[in-house]
Amino acid sequence: MPGYEFDGRRGRARARLGDEPMARDSRLDAGAPAAGRHRRPPRLGFGRPASGRPGRTLRVAVPVTVIVLGVASGLIVSVNDGTHRALASPGFPAATLAGQDFTPYAAGSSRGVTLSEGRVTSDGAEIVAVGAETGQLVPRAQFFVSLDDGRSWGIGGMTAAGGGTPPPGHAARFVAGGGGEWAAVGPDSVWTSPDGREWTLDSATGLPQQAGDQVVVLKRTSSGFIAAGANMPGGNRATPVIFLSADGRSWERSGAGRLHLAAGTGRALDIRLAAVYGRLILIAGDVATATGGGARGRALVRTGGAWLSRDGGRSWAPVTVPAGPGAQHQFSDAAVTADGFLLVRPAVVDGAPAAAVYRSGNGTAWTLAATLTTRAGFRPSLMNGNADGAVLTGRSGRTLTAFVSAEGVRWQQSAAFGSAAEAITGVAEAGTGAVVAAGTGTAAQLITVTGGPGGITNVSLGDIPGGAEPQLAVGAVAAQGSRQVAVGSANGFPAAWMSADGGRTWHRATGQTPAVLTRPGLEQLTGVTHGSAGWLAVGGATGGVPGHPVVIGSADGSAWSAADGEAVFAGSGLVTEQAAAGRDGYVIVGSQLVAAAAGQRGTSTRTIAAAWWSAGLTGWHRAGDAAAGNPMAGSTMAGGTAAGALDGAGNRQMLAVTATAGGFVAVGSHGGLPAAWITPDGKTWAEADLPLPAGATGAALQHVAANGRTVVAAGVAQTAAGQVPFAARSADDGRGWTETALPVPAGTAQVSALAAAGGGFTATGTFGAAPGDRDVVVWTSSNGATWQAATPTGLGLAAPGIQAITGLAVSGRTLTGVGFTATPAAEQPTLWQPPIR
Repeated sequence: MPGYEFDGRRGRARARLGDEPMARDSRLDAGAPAAGRHRRPPRLGFGRPASGRPGRTLRVAVPVTVIVLGVASGLIVSVNDGTHRALASPGFPAATLAGQDFTPYAAGSSRGVTLSEGRVTSDGAEIVAVGAETGQLVPRAQFFVSLDDGRSWGIGGMTAAGGGTPPPGHAARFVAGGGGEWAAVGPDSVWTSPDGREWTLDSATGLPQQAGDQVVVLKRTSSGFIAAGANMPGGNRATPVIFLSADGRSWERSGAGRLHLAAGTGRALDIRLAAVYGRLILIAGDVATATGGGARGRALVRTGGAWLSRDGGRSWAPVTVPAGPGAQHQFSDAAVTADGFLLVRPAVVDGAPAAAVYRSGNGTAWTLAATLTTRAGFRPSLMNGNADGAVLTGRSGRTLTAFVSAEGVRWQQSAAFGSAAEAITGVAEAGTGAVVAAGTGTAAQLITVTGGPGGITNVSLGDIPGGAEPQLAVGAVAAQGSRQVAVGSANGFPAAWMSADGGRTWHRATGQTPAVLTRPGLEQLTGVTHGSAGWLAVGGATGGVPGHPVVIGSADGSAWSAADGEAVFAGSGLVTEQAAAGRDGYVIVGSQLVAAAAGQRGTSTRTIAAAWWSAGLTGWHRAGDAAAGNPMAGSTMAGGTAAGALDGAGNRQMLAVTATAGGFVAVGSHGGLPAAWITPDGKTWAEADLPLPAGATGAALQHVAANGRTVVAAGVAQTAAGQVPFAARSADDGRGWTETALPVPAGTAQVSALAAAGGGFTATGTFGAAPGDRDVVVWTSSNGATWQAATPTGLGLAAPGIQAITGLAVSGRTLTGVGFTATPAAEQPTLWQPPIR
C-alpha cells in the first residue's frame, strides 16, 4: 500500500498521503532560492508546460496484522465547492518553500528514488515512453514524450477524468496509439490521450480484470485498442484473456473461449504478443501440446500458437507459422511493417543463437524471411514496428543491440546501445530510422536513441526536465528556545537539520562518523525531542518490513552519534516510532513483529508494543509491563491492565509518546481499538483500551501532546461513511479518557501533527474532496475537549495539489511547522511559522 505517511515515513504504520496527484499549472521549482518564490514551469520538448506529478491520498495504515484504515475515493466530495473556503482564517501566514533550507545530502543523487520504465511506441516523429517514479513523498506516473524522433524529450501532462488532478501513482506499463487516439494501461490504471502529450486517467482501477488476470501487451487497432494476457489463478491452469475497447476508455473482457485450436493440437495458455495490420489483428502466445504416450501417459510440451482476427478481435482463427531449421516453436515477439506481419522465433545457426523472422502479407500464409545473427550470436528480445519499418532488439554476447528493416526481409544491424544500457523494457522505431529504447542503465533509467543522425545518445531520465527529483522528506521538528531541529530523510539516508535562530536559517547536521547518517539501505528519522542531555531522534527503514532501528543523539543538534548499536536494539522486527523527554530521562516507543503464539490461527506473526528508556542519550533499556494488580501507583485507569500491557493477546503498537506531569503517555492501537499506555518513569507500562468512537469499526491514535496534567491524543476512525478524525482527552495524566470528533471542513480529513501550545492545543491535518487536492486544516482548542477548525490560505497551505504540515514545535509564542507541498510537476519541503492562537 504505497503512500506518504504523515510522520515522514513511507511503508510504516501511520497516517499516509496515498495515491493522489497534484494539480497542473502550479509547478514548484524544487530549487527555489527564496521562500515562496515561484519560477516558470519548464517547457516540454514540444513547447508545452510540463505537468503531471501525482501526489498521494490520506490513509491510515496500521500494519495489516493490526488494522487497516483506508479512504475510498467514492466517499470524497468535491474539494472546490467553496464549503471550506468559508472557514478560511486570514490570521495564519502562508508557509514558505524550504527546498534551499532542507537540502538533500548529495546534489543530483537519485539514491532513495526508484525510476521504472515500461513500453515505448511511436507515431511518425512522435515517440511516447511510459514510466513511474517512486521514493518521493508523492509517487507519480510518467509519460516521456518526444516530437522530434527522440532528439529532445519532455514530460506529458496528466489530468483526472472530468478535470482536476488524477490520483498519484497509477503508472502505465503499456502504451499504444496514433491517428488521434492513444491509450496506456497498468495494473491499476487506464489512461487516454488525443495526442500522446496530454493524458487523462480514465480509470484508477485498471481494466475490468478478474482475479488472476495479467495483461502483457497493448496495441492500437483500426477500430480501437486490444490488450491481452493470461488469467493465472494459481497452479498450471492458465488461460488466455483479451480486452477490447473502441476508445481506450471503456473495455470489454473476453476469455479463452474465442481462441480455438485444431482438434487434438493442444490448449492455449496465454497471449504474449500482438500486432495490427490494417483491419487484421494477429495475436500469439503459448500452447500446451500433449506428446508421447505409453504407460506413463502423455506429457505436455509448451509450444507457440497464433491466431488471426478479421473483425476487430470479436472472433479468431488459428494460423500456422512453419518452423524453419533450428528455430524454436515459441515466439519471442511480433510486429508489422508497411508490407504485413512479422513474427520472430529464437533459433540456433551453426551452434550460435539467432533470430528467425517470419513474414506474412495477410496473416495466414507465412514464409521465413530472414535469419539474424552476429559473430557473438543474437538472442532476440523486444520488437516493434509500423509503416516506417520494424526494429528487433536483442543481445549479442553481452552487448545490447538491434536490427532494423523497412519490410522485414532486408535487415541492418544498428549501432549497439553502448555500455551504459543494461536492459531494455520498450522499443520503437522513429521516423528517421533511429531506434528508441527505454530501459535501465548504469547510472539511472535510460532512454537510448541509436542508429539515427548523431549515433548513440543515452538520455538519463534525470536529465529530462521533471524526469526525476532527489528524495527529500522533512516530517518532524522539535524546539528548545530559539534552537530547533527538524528530521526526516534525504537521498534515502536519515537526515537532520538544525536552526539556531528560531527557524529562520537551517543547516544540515552531520554525524560524528560517516556511518551515523550515511547508512546502508533506505532509512529515515521520524521523531525528535529535546531533554536534559540534548537532542534525541529516532526512525528506521522506509520499507514495509521492519529493519534495524535508527537511534541517534546530539548535545547541540549539529553533530550526532548513534546509540542503536546497543544490544537492546538488536532484536529482529523492531520499529522505533517516536521519542519524548521528561524529568526522569528519555523514552522511545514503537512496536515489534514477532512470531505468533503457539496455537494462534490465521497468521504466522503478530505485533507487540515496544518501549525503551534511558536517563540520557545512551545506556538504553527495554521497558516492561507494570506489576500485575498494580497498573500504576495511584492509577484509576478505567480498564487498565498491567500484565500483558506491551505483549499480550491481540496485536498492538505504540505510535506516539509525550511527557506529562506524572511521567509519560503513549498512544496507538490494540486489536483495532484506540489505546493508551502510561508510565511514571518509562520503565514499566500499563495500558487501557479506549472505546471506539461512535459509529466506528476501527480506530487508532497517532499523535499525543500534554499540557500539565491534560493529555490530548488524535487519530482517525474508520466508519461506514469513510475516515473520521477524532481527538481523545485525559485530564489526569492519561488515566481516563473522553473522545470527540474533529470538525471536517469538507470531504475527508486526517490529523498530521499535534502540539501543546499557549495553554491549549493545536493540531494540523489535511482535508479535501478530490484525490489529488488536499489542503491544510488547523484545529485549535483551549482545553482539548472542544475544537475549532480553520482553513488557512496561501502557499503550502491551500493550493492546487497536496499540502501538509507534518510536524509542529513551540518556540515562545510561535509555532514552527514542517511539511511539504506537491504538484504534478514537483514537490518540496515547506516551513510554516504562525503565531500561537
